[in-house]
Amino acid sequence: MNLKRFLMFLITSLIFMEAMVAQSISGSIVSEADGLPLGNARVLIKGTATGVIADQDGKFSIQAQPTDVLQVSYLGYETLEVTVGNQTTLTITMILSDRSLDEVIVVGYGTQGRAKVTGAISSVDGETLAELPVVSVDQALQGRAAGVYVANTGSPGQGATVRIRGVGTVGNNNPLYVIDGVPAGGLNEINPNDIESVEVLKDASAAAIYGSRAANGVVLVTTKKGKVGRPVVSFDGYFGVQNVWRTLDLLESDDYITYATEIQQNADPALPPPSRFTDPAFGSYRTETDWQDEVFRSALIQEYNLAISGGAPNATYRVSGGYLNQEGTIVGTDYERYTFRINSDFKVHDRVRIGQTLTLAYGTRNNERNGGTNRSILEHAIKSAPYQPIFDPANLGGFKGPDQADNNDAENPIRLQSLGIASDEVLKLLGTAYAEVDILEGLTFKTLVGLDMAYTTNISFNPAFRDGEFHDRPVAEVNEARRSFISPLFTNSLNYTKSFGSHNLDLLGVIEYQSFDNSFVLGAGENALSNEIRSLRGVSADNVDGLILDWALISYIGRLNYDYAGKYILSATIRRDGSSRFGPANKWGVFPSFSVGWNVAREGFMDNVEQISTLKFRGSWGQTGNQSIGEYGFLATVNQNFNYNFNGNLQGAATISALANENLQWETTTITNIGLDFGLFNDALQGSIEYYINETEDILVNIPLPISLGFDGSPRVNAGIAETSGMDFALNYNQLAGDFQWSVGANMGLIINNEVTDLGQGQPINGPTFESDAVTRTEVGESIFSFWGWKTDGIFQTQEEINNHATQSNASPGDIRFVDVAGPADENGNPTGPDGVIDANDRTFLGSPIPDFTYGINGNIYYKDFDLTLFLQGVQGNLIYNTTRYDLEGMTRVFNAGTEVLNRWTGPGTSNEIPRGVSGDPNRNTRMSDRFLEEGSFLRLKLLSIGYTINTDALSWLSRARIYVSGQNLFTITDYTGYDPEIGARQGLNSTQGLGIDFGQYPQPRTFLGGVQLSF
Repeated sequence: MNLKRFLMFLITSLIFMEAMVAQSISGSIVSEADGLPLGNARVLIKGTATGVIADQDGKFSIQAQPTDVLQVSYLGYETLEVTVGNQTTLTITMILSDRSLDEVIVVGYGTQGRAKVTGAISSVDGETLAELPVVSVDQALQGRAAGVYVANTGSPGQGATVRIRGVGTVGNNNPLYVIDGVPAGGLNEINPNDIESVEVLKDASAAAIYGSRAANGVVLVTTKKGKVGRPVVSFDGYFGVQNVWRTLDLLESDDYITYATEIQQNADPALPPPSRFTDPAFGSYRTETDWQDEVFRSALIQEYNLAISGGAPNATYRVSGGYLNQEGTIVGTDYERYTFRINSDFKVHDRVRIGQTLTLAYGTRNNERNGGTNRSILEHAIKSAPYQPIFDPANLGGFKGPDQADNNDAENPIRLQSLGIASDEVLKLLGTAYAEVDILEGLTFKTLVGLDMAYTTNISFNPAFRDGEFHDRPVAEVNEARRSFISPLFTNSLNYTKSFGSHNLDLLGVIEYQSFDNSFVLGAGENALSNEIRSLRGVSADNVDGLILDWALISYIGRLNYDYAGKYILSATIRRDGSSRFGPANKWGVFPSFSVGWNVAREGFMDNVEQISTLKFRGSWGQTGNQSIGEYGFLATVNQNFNYNFNGNLQGAATISALANENLQWETTTITNIGLDFGLFNDALQGSIEYYINETEDILVNIPLPISLGFDGSPRVNAGIAETSGMDFALNYNQLAGDFQWSVGANMGLIINNEVTDLGQGQPINGPTFESDAVTRTEVGESIFSFWGWKTDGIFQTQEEINNHATQSNASPGDIRFVDVAGPADENGNPTGPDGVIDANDRTFLGSPIPDFTYGINGNIYYKDFDLTLFLQGVQGNLIYNTTRYDLEGMTRVFNAGTEVLNRWTGPGTSNEIPRGVSGDPNRNTRMSDRFLEEGSFLRLKLLSIGYTINTDALSWLSRARIYVSGQNLFTITDYTGYDPEIGARQGLNSTQGLGIDFGQYPQPRTFLGGVQLSF
């Protein structure tokens, strides 16, 4: 009996083994659309790393077992699965991917099919983001989404300035960032390699679900998760070098000496030249220092990322780690970051799913430093005497700086960047945990807990030094500041979906609470004994300060989505937010929105119009809010940092520093949007057109008070209305068949109008100042923070011209001629006409820093195993106030200058553009005027990348291998004369008020790198 069973088992096993013997499968892969072969299509045995690439005729051959399933994929087509069975020859027909109908995009608190979206949403997928290696995701958005303006800075680790559809308020214009469902900051700590997609919500229909924080748009960041299948290991790494793409032409020593002598002689009374010039020892002292060459350097950049992902039907995971090291092109600056992420999802029951996301990041950054006069490093490099040495071992600290004999107090920029420490350290944790339960068919409850935590340490160590008579520090200074930020989030939502025939309904209800706790402590002191001890222990003249800030937001949200057969679409949202930043009577704000859409292409009368695959009209209206005003703005705050002399003894004291305003309330933006989406020729050509009007009311502003009232701070009030209108355009074409494939896309964001229509009882708002003049001004009838100053009209050539012109105090031949615009205002406050005198009344509006339009053009070419990516980005129609040009051409005192001053006015007819050089600038030739105001338009080749995908047939352990080289910022077409027309934010300056002002910001580098991408 046992022998019989054994023989039966043996025979059965042999039959089974014979059935399982791998057999050779051959076939061809063609397109359903035109029957043409799809060369380079991928054929993979599902669940394994075994696969082949079809040849140029779409033919392939692979060893497979009858039970194997072949996964066939090709760019632009649906992935197809075919069971082998008894077949030995296959003809596989691929179907074009109908992206416009089936693509699922992330929206607030969920996802939605692209065809049913009625709001203004721009999407950028992770593959597109990965084309441009950047430090943070906000930098990668530049030029990728219509209506999104991004200004990067070259400073390593510093975030970009992002504006969605222009500037709508005088306060905070930053969008809200939501990362895996958590409204959070700190994008620099989010590794772009971990990002699956980014959605930009631009209108109220899309953004109003985030209510009180959505007035400036919302950026949704979704990170990558695991997929069902065998474990896949991927590695991405690159290494490159960065250089500045432009330096400025400065005077060399001989020209500088001649120029500096002349501007001293032109003073009234005449001044002697710097004594250094006539010192008999000058020849032995003198050198030829190229300060720009010393400040700028070739800087290395490298990044490496390793990830493993996979899963079973009931559990998926993705774990990744990354390392980035970026040196700055300015000496002494760099950024280093370590990141770790783990995302997982589990199906613990047919009705229950749980999961989590977690990011851990640690970053260190060495910053660019400013001198004691708040001049940037680049300003010091421009102004430093070209004959001055960099080092002097005899000086404390080892550096050389100017003395009285030079009459030039520019600080040695190499000493500024090399001596001491100015660093930031950030430890970031961002995570979520969720549970999702299907209560009934179509009814799902989800609870999510999120946590955003950041611990920051700012260290500043300034050792004792002396590099000349102007600059020294007798004792070492030690400063250390620590900040902790903790923000927990609790979200509970109930979602109901139901279809009744052709009627589809989706209802969402959400209750959400988020709190924000900030604590800050500062320790500072002096060490007169040593430059080696950098801790606070043992310091003298010590100072300790601290601050605790906290606020909270609670929200109630409801949303209804309805469509009939995918043709007629309706969406409505309402959100009620309560913020502790407002007083008891105004804590709550209500933000409604609704939108409608008509999918014309799905109507029966369009069935015979084969050329049109997508045609959708949509419109929306809604309101969003802004409460980015800081904490306790409605209260009268008390400042305790005072001492009072009481009977000869200093006693601690306190005073009210700011007035209360219990009527402070929400700033509200009303957004109207009309859009059209279209697709032609099976969506090979896709595009969208948007028109919008944004009106911001109850703008939150600070009202300046006279100093005589004794208050340190300006009270916050609601005063003002601003309106912005514009259009967004996007167009993409894909040709994805045959050996040669290509795609091209373009987008543009057009600002039609940006205007302040009301400031209530408030006065015009002045922006940042430069050389004692306000550079920008916000006033009714003008754009927000428009440039404001005097108009120029050439140069006085003779005294007779001065006599025949409006009275201009202290003008001499060779000085700038300013335009007589207006006299004092009349009794009603209205301006009067020219009055024959050049004074403060002649200041006028000179233009706007807001671009007329921004645009991006991207193209991809695929030929066999080669790929090429091209990306152009630009802005048009904005103005930049170039303070660097002031440094180059100001000629107000003995500083080095640009070679343009060699063409300065030296007598009648010699110049009508560059005035005379005169120490003291008695005519104020350098006052805020259109003299240093320039066109900021530019077109930049942002990226050119060439890659090659290696055939891995002979390497069964390797499923993908691609190598590439790329260049970033390869060329820039611009008339701007500064270091870089892309003006990012300057540290310590409000990014809205400082928009378009070049204070010598860190320029963008030109980068060349090579990289490899591997999958196992």
